[in-house]
Amino acid sequence: MNIEFNGDEWYDHQRRKVVWFRATVDDKVIDCGVSLKALTDHYGAFQDDPLPAFRGHRDAIRHAAAKLITDRRFEDDGTVIVRSKDLD
Repeated sequence: MNIEFNGDEWYDHQRRKVVWFRATVDDKVIDCGVSLKALTDHYGAFQDDPLPAFRGHRDAIRHAAAKLITDRRFEDDGTVIVRSKDLD
């Protein structure tokens, strides 16, 4: 399984309070996210602007997302969400 992350990232503050990013897995695009709670719990993110915390810890978050993809732990809608429990 080949997992590559691209540079797209955006914050959905209205619906799910998640910073989203994309992974390409064997030519299929998967929306991945990290919860605002995980960002505040682990990286001290500001609720009104969590992107700096995401960008400062992008590698660790992508690593956690890759593990969820490899373990096939998808949400019902096919996305992958990194939560506090998924970060070391």
